[in-house]
Amino acid sequence: MFIQPDNSSFGAFAECGQTTATVGFRDASTGGVIASIIIPAQVIESAVLENASVEITLLGDGEIGSSVAGPASDRFSLRSSVTVDQLVEAFVNSQNLHKEEATVAELATLLKRLHKSVEAVERAIRLFEIEVR
Repeated sequence: MFIQPDNSSFGAFAECGQTTATVGFRDASTGGVIASIIIPAQVIESAVLENASVEITLLGDGEIGSSVAGPASDRFSLRSSVTVDQLVEAFVNSQNLHKEEATVAELATLLKRLHKSVEAVERAIRLFEIEVR
């Protein structure tokens, strides 16, 4: 049950970290916390994403679009996009490679897959060129 404090000097707050979120009420005049609860981020993520749908699309120009939408309301909607080359560039930067503990063998596999992707695009271009003639 949620009870809104009568005193107008109270204000709701939420502070989100990597692993937890703290929600509660503060005294607006002093900034002191009156009541709060710490909730694990996983609990919030599960509740929000339980019935969410995720859509990922690859456009013809190499842009990858993604969106997440929840059934509860139109307010829960997240859209973003990135190009294939930006995604690869972000992955292979030295900080990320260190964090992901990527090996030379994994990078070689990535390179082979990228070559296969290039070959597939080149084939598609050739087919379009044949159709145009």
